[in-house]
Amino acid sequence: MFFLGHMAWAYVLAVVFAGKRWGKLFVPAVLMLGVLPDVDLFLGGFGVEHHTFTHSLFFWFVLFAPFLAVYRGKVIPYFVAVVQHFAFGDFIVGKVMLFWPFSFSYFGFNNAMMSVFDVALETLGLLLAAGIMYFNGDLRRLLSVDKRNVLMFFPFLALVTSMLFFAVDVPIVPLISHIWHSNVFATIVLAHIVLVVFLAVSTAQGLRRLSSGTLHFLE
Repeated sequence: MFFLGHMAWAYVLAVVFAGKRWGKLFVPAVLMLGVLPDVDLFLGGFGVEHHTFTHSLFFWFVLFAPFLAVYRGKVIPYFVAVVQHFAFGDFIVGKVMLFWPFSFSYFGFNNAMMSVFDVALETLGLLLAAGIMYFNGDLRRLLSVDKRNVLMFFPFLALVTSMLFFAVDVPIVPLISHIWHSNVFATIVLAHIVLVVFLAVSTAQGLRRLSSGTLHFLE
C-alpha cells in the first residue's frame, strides 16, 4: 500500500478506537505512525528487508509498552495507527512477517499494489478520512492559522519522499502518458495530489502563524 493509504487508514482507525473517551488526537503523529513501519524501505543498505521486523506486532508492542504503562488507554489509538499499517493495509495488499521473531513466515492476501482493489481501498480510506475530519472538526482546525499545524510538514515530507521513491526510475513522459490511459493510475495520482495539497496548506498555515507571531514580537 502507498503512504497515501497508510496515512488515511491510520487516521480513520485511530479516530474510531479513540472514540469520545480519549478526545482529540494529535493528527501529525497519527499520520507519521501510519507510515513509520516502512522505514525499512530506506534501510536496505544495512541489510534490512522490506516487510520484515518493522512489520511485526511484537516489535511495535515492545516499543509501545512503556507508553502503554504510563499513559494507558490514551496510547491505544496511536498504537492502532502504526499496527494497522501491516495488520490491515500491507496484510491485505501484500505479505508481511507479522509474527516476527516467533515466526519468519509471511502472512497476507498478497494483492498487488496498483491493482483495482488496492487503489479502491486507498481511495476509500482517503474519502473516509476526509469525511471524518470534516464532521469532527479536525479539517477546520488543520486548515486554520495555528502554529501547531507546522508539524504537518513531517507527514508532507514523508508523502513527497515516498512519491519520489516510487517515481525516481520512471521516465516523466511515459509516466504522464500512462496517467491519461489508465483510470486506475490516474485515480491514485489524483488522490496523492489531493493529500499533498492538504498537507502543504496545513503546514503553510502553521508557518503563517509562526511568522506573524515573530513579526509581532519584533514590533
